[in-house]
Amino acid sequence: MNIEIFGKPIKDKVLNAYYFVGFTNYKYAITKLFPLVQRLSIQRGSQTPSFYARLRDDLKIGCVLPPITLAFILDTDKTTPNTKYINDEIENGFVLDGIQRLNALYRAHSELDDEAKKAFEERVLHLNIIIAPSMDRLLYRMITLNNGQKPMSPRHQIDILSETIFDFDNLSLRNQSHKTKQVSTDRLAAHRSDIVKGYIAFLANTHAIDNKLVIEEKMDELIAEKIISSEISNDKFEFIEILTWAAEKSNDLKINKWLTVGNNFIGLCAAARKNFNFIRTKGTEEFLDAIEKFEDTFSSFDKKKIKVGEYRRKLVAEYFSNLQKFEAMDKSDVIIELSQ
Repeated sequence: MNIEIFGKPIKDKVLNAYYFVGFTNYKYAITKLFPLVQRLSIQRGSQTPSFYARLRDDLKIGCVLPPITLAFILDTDKTTPNTKYINDEIENGFVLDGIQRLNALYRAHSELDDEAKKAFEERVLHLNIIIAPSMDRLLYRMITLNNGQKPMSPRHQIDILSETIFDFDNLSLRNQSHKTKQVSTDRLAAHRSDIVKGYIAFLANTHAIDNKLVIEEKMDELIAEKIISSEISNDKFEFIEILTWAAEKSNDLKINKWLTVGNNFIGLCAAARKNFNFIRTKGTEEFLDAIEKFEDTFSSFDKKKIKVGEYRRKLVAEYFSNLQKFEAMDKSDVIIELSQ
């Protein structure tokens, strides 16, 4: 059995996405959907087997599982998704909600004898399926649906999906993992963790994503609130466009060195959410001039009286968010403005 769909899809006008309701059987879920859990190495890890022991026992008896939510990324302006698309592309799907249920289902099946397995495999599993035009919008929906649930914070959801979404090994922006950096540092490569932090800053529309003075759980809550209120679905560009732009600008060695400083990159990502359409119009020399003017201004601040990294990120975000204004001002006026 494949996935069957009930009726016609519903159009999500906020995300410009399609929402399907369908079903399949347990056999398909075990053979096709369960592997998707393993595919996302950064997704929420499964709970210990004992945690869902009662659910496994109930499944063997015949309890009904709540729907599993699947998701796909597709440019819906160019292609209208349908049942065939969902079944053909199932290997490229994400389990948006229901990882633990699929784990319990798989384990319950493995504990049955051969005769019981046949009847078990024919039971029905209901599905909700979201097909969104971009990962930015899909993550927005994840967070609006899941905010408030304790097992996985919005920050972790983004962190988890980013490795698979961005395909770091083939990303146009030169980058390096923490493990690789420990062996041999590439000084011209952006750190992958900084790219993920930049993505969070972009989604949340703020540079303030890891304030050490705020309890981590509260910080996650604040980030979620920022993302939900940021109206990302109204944006005309995606984060991947910012990465592509950064890669192009990094052909210049001076810009490359500046962007590989984590706080510069994160601050710029936050600024790009507000002002990318203007920032991207700058040629290499113009962008270099903007960087040099910022650095000249930043050197005027007393490093003994500020937290340099935190302050740098904040001022990069503010400066490039308002680049139109600051590039027309004298250095002394920029210093006064940024010091307030």
